[in-house]
Order: sequence, then structure tokens, then C-alpha cells
Amino acid sequence: MRRERSRCGGEWNSTPFEYRTPPVFWVSRGGRQKVVRPHRYALAIELGRPLTDDEVALHEVCDNPICVRASSEALGRPHVVLGTQAQNLAGMGAKGRGGGRGQTWHWYGPDRAARAARSRALREAVRGGWDDEAVQAAFLHTDTPTLF
Repeated sequence: MRRERSRCGGEWNSTPFEYRTPPVFWVSRGGRQKVVRPHRYALAIELGRPLTDDEVALHEVCDNPICVRASSEALGRPHVVLGTQAQNLAGMGAKGRGGGRGQTWHWYGPDRAARAARSRALREAVRGGWDDEAVQAAFLHTDTPTLF
């Protein structure tokens, strides 16, 4: 199975109010404050309703924690889609995350530290405004060994 490379550059990445991976922010609903992650909020806007407690916003294409591309109208397939916790756990296992040991012969992609470093580099690239070259450099920098 082929995994697509991250194509969620541009306006499809959230910028944080805090230096976290992934970032969070607060919304008020019914007089109470609630923590919401940007990808869940983007999906709720796309659906036109809040997500229920049983619904999960899945990063289906890019697996980039700060991607908020939930729209299907721009640039093809959405990266953040509606799913269930069962689908979320199955994806987590398929990507070698979440405890237990993965197959030693299977490369699951960058580890947690590498994904966090990529997210931080991307956030830093857009901290002062959008800079295409800095964003591309943040996405393309990797310590992943190459074939040649």
C-alpha cells in the first residue's frame, strides 16, 4: 500500500497559540469552555455541526498533526475526515504507534520525535507570516535514511 507524502502545506496548517504538538485552543459552548484541537474544529466547520463524543477527526492522507484540511472542494481529497475510534485505533496500529511492538522489518514512517520536530519546524516557519520557502524546507527536512 502506497502512502501519500504530505501535501497539506499552505493555509492547511494551523498555527498555535501555545507551543504544543498538536496545538489546542479554547471555545465557549453553553457557558462552558472546552479544549478543541484545530483539526476537529476544521472538520466541524466543514460538516456544519459540532462533532459528537463518538466521532473522531482522522488524519487520513498526510498524518500531519497540524493539518486542518477538511474541505473536499479545494485541491482534491480532504486530509481530515470523520471516523470512529475503532478506525483511529486501527490506523494507529497500522502506523506502528500506540504501544506494543511493531514488525521489525516494516518501516512505519517517522517516529513521534521526528513528527513533533517537523511540526515545530513548520510552526516556526510561519510564525512571522507565510513564507513558501521556509515551509517547504520544514516539510522536506528529514533524518529518514534514503535508498541512495
